[in-house]
Amino acid sequence: MNAVQDRIEREITINASVERVWSLISVPGWWAGDGDASEQKRRTEGEWSVIEDPKYGTFRVRPAGSEPHRYASYRWVVGESVGVDVEPSEEDTTLVEFWLSELTGGATLVRVLESGFASLTGSDEHRRLSIDSHAEGWRQQLDILKARAEHVAV
Repeated sequence: MNAVQDRIEREITINASVERVWSLISVPGWWAGDGDASEQKRRTEGEWSVIEDPKYGTFRVRPAGSEPHRYASYRWVVGESVGVDVEPSEEDTTLVEFWLSELTGGATLVRVLESGFASLTGSDEHRRLSIDSHAEGWRQQLDILKARAEHVAV
């Protein structure tokens, strides 16, 4: 088996308080879709949050740990690696972790690490396609997070 990259790391500075950013990242699967959740349907199945997005399909996410205003982690079922009626194993998921740090002036540094691609079930091609798609996805999702956190409703 050829080596498959195992992790994606990104960070972004957001001009919003840690509390504001926490209110967004503490929602399981907040990254599902393109930032418009108005047409999404959410439900809970056991420990899993299931998000159905009309454009991007179904996302299954389970909280894995948190330290309010500092750290949140989730297990995310990657692609269609397991049927919707099957309890996913760790080999069907990646671990998504977020760290928040308050910066001088009240801004927040957000770091994301998604790991576990090398141990996903399926072929090397499936793992490579997953990491490529998620790497681009995190660029987009952090930009969406920044826009949402910095938006002030009038």
